[in-house]
Formats: sequence, C-alpha cells, structure tokens
Amino acid sequence: MLLQRGKIVLSRENSTHQAGFCVLRADLQELISKFNLLHAQERTYYDQLTFDRRKQSYLLGRLSAKKAIGALAVYEDLEKIAITAGIFQFPVVQYAVTRNLQVCITHCDNLGIALAYPEVHPLGIDIEKTNKANISVIKGQLTPDEVILTQAVSLSDDASCTMIWTMKEALSKILRTGLTMDMKVLEIQSLVKEGPDLYTSYFKHLIQYKAISCLSGPYVCSLVIPRKTTVDLEEYWQAFRQATAATMENIR
Repeated sequence: MLLQRGKIVLSRENSTHQAGFCVLRADLQELISKFNLLHAQERTYYDQLTFDRRKQSYLLGRLSAKKAIGALAVYEDLEKIAITAGIFQFPVVQYAVTRNLQVCITHCDNLGIALAYPEVHPLGIDIEKTNKANISVIKGQLTPDEVILTQAVSLSDDASCTMIWTMKEALSKILRTGLTMDMKVLEIQSLVKEGPDLYTSYFKHLIQYKAISCLSGPYVCSLVIPRKTTVDLEEYWQAFRQATAATMENIR
C-alpha cells in the first residue's frame, strides 16, 4: 500500500482556503486490512457488494476520502465519518465536526484519489487510463473545435482525448450532474502545455473554471478549480506521479 496525503492552499484575491488530498494505491487485501476505518453505514453498504472489483473501487474511494479529510483535521476519528451518496450518486460527508467539508473522489485500477474541500470553494477531480479501447467513442463526443485542440498538442489521440474527457468529468462533479448533461456545455476552449507533463485548459461556456492536468505514464488526472484561484499543486502532482509509477511497476 502506498498512501500519500497533504494540503493544498487555495488563494483568492480576498480569501484563502485549504483543501486536503489523498493519493492511495492498494490492492483489495490491503484495503480490507483498513476495514476498521469504515463507518457502520459504509460497512452495511460494503457487505452488499458481490464483485471484488466493485469492493476495491468502493474502498479506494471511501478510504482516500477519509484520509483527505484527515489531512485537514487536527485529529482523526475516521470511523465516525460516513461518506454516503446523494440522489445523483455524488459523495456526501456526514460528520458533525467536519460540517461544511465535502469531497470529490476518483479511482482507476488500484489507484484512489480524493480531495476534501470547504463548500465555499468547489473542486473537481478525475483520473482515467489513456489506453482505453473506447477511445473512438470518447473522440466522437468531442466538438470539432476540441478535435482541433487535440491535434495542436504533441500527444497521442488516446492521451489528448482522454485528457479532455477527464476535464469534463471533473467539472461535472463540481456541478453534481455527472455526464448526463449536454456535453457541449462542458466544451473546452483551450489546451496548453505548461511543462513536461502538465497542461491547462479553460472552458468555453463555464468560464469561471479552469482545468489543470497531468499525464503520468498511461494515466491522466485533471483537477478543475475556480478560474481566479491561485494554487501550488507540485506536492499533489508528485504524489500522483509516484503512485502511478508504483502501479506500473507492479504491473510489470
């Protein structure tokens, strides 16, 4: 098991906020060893799950979310935190001491990532694997202008299309709609390389948000934050790179 967590300072013109993050890499048996951290409600839900893959994804999400919340707390009673699902399946934190904190969760393979943030400052996150068999389906969801953007950066179709997909998925989590809305509303306006593996984007219609993405091996992760927020993500991206590297090494 590899677990890394920390804080992210969210700087605005007239205010400063903090978010917590957790990047977790673990197989099912390692996750089961932390079963004591689940709330009674979560254990009841877990006991209803049949397939190992679903059990793993559930535990990755719940444990990473709890650890992200713990990164912001002076003390931890993680088993008292219940992360339930809203009517549209978005995660809801139920814990008296952490009221006004919410989480965003994403997972892929044996990686689980979560952000804990104050309700006054929304954040969204998504991770996907780039070598997906359905890349043609994803590309078919892009607008003509977005296809042009994918051709303007030195990335494979798999990487560029998946990156844009993660941006939209992360934004939809902020909106709490999932990808049930017209995808054109989430259209990307720009895609600019900012470093060896980092990219930034802005949205054509929801101009109050921006996306920051990192490509690490076959994995791409996107964070969506308010456009006018200044943030240093180096610690988070380093944790993401280390976790994906460990995952790829384990596959070998």
